[in-house]
Formats: sequence, C-alpha cells, structure tokens
Amino acid sequence: MRIGFACAWDDPPERTWSYTPWNLFNAMKNKIEVVDFGPKIGRVQRLALKALYTKRRNNRWVSTWNRSSLWDFVCTRYIINKLKEHDVAAVLEIGDLAQLPVPFYLYQDLSYDVLERYYDKSHGVPGFPGLSIEIIRKRRDRQRKIYEQAAGVFAMSAWFASTLIKWTGLPPKKVHVVHAGINAAVEPKLVLQAKQRMGTRRGRLLFVGRDFWRKGGDLCVRALELLRREYSHHVTLTIAGPPNWPMPGPVPEGISFLGQVPIDQVGQLFEDHDLFVMPSRFEPFGIVFAEAIAHGLPCIGRNAFAMPEIITPGHNGELLEDDNIYDLAELIVKILENDKYYTAAQAESYRAAAYFSWNRVADDMIRVMAGP
Repeated sequence: MRIGFACAWDDPPERTWSYTPWNLFNAMKNKIEVVDFGPKIGRVQRLALKALYTKRRNNRWVSTWNRSSLWDFVCTRYIINKLKEHDVAAVLEIGDLAQLPVPFYLYQDLSYDVLERYYDKSHGVPGFPGLSIEIIRKRRDRQRKIYEQAAGVFAMSAWFASTLIKWTGLPPKKVHVVHAGINAAVEPKLVLQAKQRMGTRRGRLLFVGRDFWRKGGDLCVRALELLRREYSHHVTLTIAGPPNWPMPGPVPEGISFLGQVPIDQVGQLFEDHDLFVMPSRFEPFGIVFAEAIAHGLPCIGRNAFAMPEIITPGHNGELLEDDNIYDLAELIVKILENDKYYTAAQAESYRAAAYFSWNRVADDMIRVMAGP
C-alpha cells in the first residue's frame, strides 16, 4: 500500500505541531510506502504571506496567513500536482488542507465547530488569538465541505469524535478514534526510577506548556503560593515551556523556571518530579498527560475535553472542575500524601507507553485506509 502524507511542514519540519506529524510520518514509513505530499514554500515566501495577512487583534499583532484563501489555493495545487506524479491509494492530511479526487483522510484534534462553541466575545478562543468569529465561521463552512468529501476523519480523542458527530453532523462510521503517540521518549530506567517516589516525602510539582495561561500555568503558581504558606515550604514547582517568565514581577520563591526545554529532555523532567499539574483551560487532547503517566507520574488536569480519557480521578490523578486555586491546592495535597496514586501510575506506565505510541496509531490508521 502506498499513501500520500500531506502536512504543511514548519521549518524545521520535525517541530511541526509539537512533533506530532513528524513522528507519525516516520512510524508509517516503517510499515508502508509513504510519499511526502506536504506543501512547501521558502522562508521568504512564508514571511511575505505572514506580512500580507497580519493585523492587530486583541492588542497584539497576529497573522492568519495559514487560514487564508491564498494558502488554501497553494496547498490544493501542490497536493494535486503531487497526485499527478505519484499513484497512491489514499492521502492522509494533517488538518484539512484540500478536497482531493482520491480517497483522503484527515487527522485532527479539534474543528472550527469546536472553536465556534468556545469563542468568547472578549477574549476569542484560548490559543487562537488571531481568529475572529467571522473567520471561524468562514473556515467552519469550508471545513464542513471537506469533511463531506473525505473518506474519513481520524480523531485524536473520543471527546473530539463526539463533537464531530453531535456538532458537525458527521456519520459515526466516518469518524475513527485513534488518539495519539507520546513524543517524549520513555526510557526504561526512568520508569524504574519512578518507584523512588514511594514512601518518601513528595512535593516536587511540574508544569510543562508553552501556552502558559491557556494551560493553567497561572493557577499552578497561585496554588503553589498557597501551599507554601499554609501547607509546607518544601513544595516546589518547576515550569518549562514559555520562552520568558510569563507573569508580572520576578520568579517567586519555590519556583524553578526553565524556559523552553528540548523534547529529548522532557522525559528526565518527569522522572525528577512527584506530580504533573496542568489544569488546562482549553486542551483538545493533551499528549503531555500520556507522557507523564507513561513515566509513572500521576497528573492533575481539568474535567474537560479529552483529559478524562487519560486521567482517572482517584486512580492515576485528579481533575479540577474550574479555576479555583483552593480546590487545586487540595487535589495536589491529596495526591502527594497518598501512595495509591503512585502505585497506579507506576502500574500503568508500560501500558500507557504501549498504547500511546505512534506505531500503534499508524497501525490503526493503515487498517482503516486499507479497507475491509
């Protein structure tokens, strides 16, 4: 079987969408013949497109070049030309790049129907500052036409699959839940070292996320201040992801701010801490939770989106209901003081690493695309 793999790669390509398409592409190449159909433009052309579609929105400069009709045209023409050069059974698109004359499938974690539902008049959608409601609705209408013609949609979560069926109106037989693979490699020695958390005083909290406010980093900082004041000054928080300290004033006492961390160092961070905390306000999937549990680390997320598919309250972590920092602090103490969470996370680490793997995702996709 030969397929086309269409992804609008960043430069460098491996960093696209937090390494997700790159890892999936390589997993598929180990199983079948895969041709790169990804639209490519030079750095100068990319900068020109960004400049052409840059505007001021919500007190910041943003560009919607990759959601423009011009970019749609570039993508469609590029992929169609690739189809003329290569005979493929199907095309897998990362996102919704184009309608094609051959069977094509999309891999996504959210849709414009989702963005419309979560749009706020004052702040827009967390993580999507450049999108007005008008752009969202225009892109939603285009996306629905692509969905209609697609052979299928691979959903990164059961939560997203349910929105495709309930909100977008896709027939269930067209939607396939495949979840995702972890990008922070799991080394056996790190999982074994996780046993050291048992029977010891625990207090090392970890937050990993570039989009600090969207992922609830501010709540982690405020909860830490509360814990160090009223529970124990031994509780600390490590923050990785944002390029610069994202809150007003200096870094508070008890916080280690690492800035951006290479993906190959994230696994060691999981091993060095006692609890992963990321009560994200908008998180279509949350691969980082799967990565944490694959390293034997309990998690705190939010009772929303796909986070309950990874975190089971009272077992391998807990779920916050809202932005209440007192509730967050209570959940942190509850886990730190209870061995059962660490026993469960440790027991699930190998299963999580096996299931949340790009090899497994690739197998599931290939099985669907190959047909009965």
